[in-house]
Amino acid sequence: MKKIRGYTLIELSIALAVLGIVLVMIWRFVGFNAQYATSNSEQSLLRSADMAVTGFVISHNRLPCPDTNADGNEDCPGGTAVGRLPYASLGFSQANAGQIRYGVYRNSAIGIADADLAALTQDRMQMITTQGSGLTMVGTQFSNAQLNGIDFCAGLRTAEAKTPSNSFLHVVTPDGNVNVAYALALPGSRNADDAGGVLDAGNAGSTLAFEAPSRVTSGSYDDRVVAVAFDRLIGRLDCSQTLASATHAHANAATQAEIMKQATADYKKQLDLIAKLAEANMAGAIAGVASSTAGVAIGVAEIALAIAQSIATLGAAAPIAALAIAGSVLAVVALASAIASLAMAVDAWNEAKGNVTEFAQFQGSGFVSIINAHAVRIRANANAADAARTF
Repeated sequence: MKKIRGYTLIELSIALAVLGIVLVMIWRFVGFNAQYATSNSEQSLLRSADMAVTGFVISHNRLPCPDTNADGNEDCPGGTAVGRLPYASLGFSQANAGQIRYGVYRNSAIGIADADLAALTQDRMQMITTQGSGLTMVGTQFSNAQLNGIDFCAGLRTAEAKTPSNSFLHVVTPDGNVNVAYALALPGSRNADDAGGVLDAGNAGSTLAFEAPSRVTSGSYDDRVVAVAFDRLIGRLDCSQTLASATHAHANAATQAEIMKQATADYKKQLDLIAKLAEANMAGAIAGVASSTAGVAIGVAEIALAIAQSIATLGAAAPIAALAIAGSVLAVVALASAIASLAMAVDAWNEAKGNVTEFAQFQGSGFVSIINAHAVRIRANANAADAARTF
């Protein structure tokens, strides 16, 4: 009878070792896939939360206040800067977003120095324009206490210029602490630092600090952080373009209208002055003609007198008559020149008078009043744009 040969102990050991290696590889692969899926899910949640915060800014012209009582709604009274993400106030559909720690930069001050990014209670954008006959610069023309996205952009710019301080929201980096507009911290799947809470390291405290987004995960840290700097949020909202348009376009248009209004009044004065000068020149020319006419008359009289003397002296005074005739000729030439000057003065006066009359016709038809109304209307439109809460 033929013997049935089984596995030897060595062959069985090799088979078990290979099976163990395969099982370890499968376990590692499944664990890696699960970790990768968790990582993607966390990144997606943080990305959605970040987009929701930006959307809130566009709708409300401020950053949301933190949720301090875990009900999903923002709690603004008290000026709290750190709490949970107010997912309900953001219209967030994922309830697990309530576990995200959220902080906002809140550095309140008076007037344009205010940088409380979760409150919009002051007109931070007081645009400058010009008005009046002296074109005086005024800083309150557009200060109509309207609160809009322009004021939030101004607050962002002010916050960026503030001195760095740990007294306000900041992230901890190897190179020092950096203030940011807002920060989000999502806890990992485990309490990596075994400190009693799901958030690790600086994210777990009640301070205004967040760990830097660049901090790598380790055995004692597995949180994910998004921190949005002031300049980054300024870029997202196109604040630079908005501020440039708001501070320059409306104000410059109003200034241009005021300058045009003033230039029109000055032009009218110049026309009147030119007409007065032309009238004075014409009067002088008339006086010159009169003087030259008198000179001709005197010259004629002198000729008659010289002829009489020549007859009385039997020709001895003939040279005197010749001189009198020459003087009369010069007087006639002077009269002709004076008449020509008078003609030119009359032409200049007529032209100046015509310009004044023409401008008066424009003025009478509403030309000047239209310019004045245009200046007022531009200034009113600038105020209306600010009052309309346009971003």
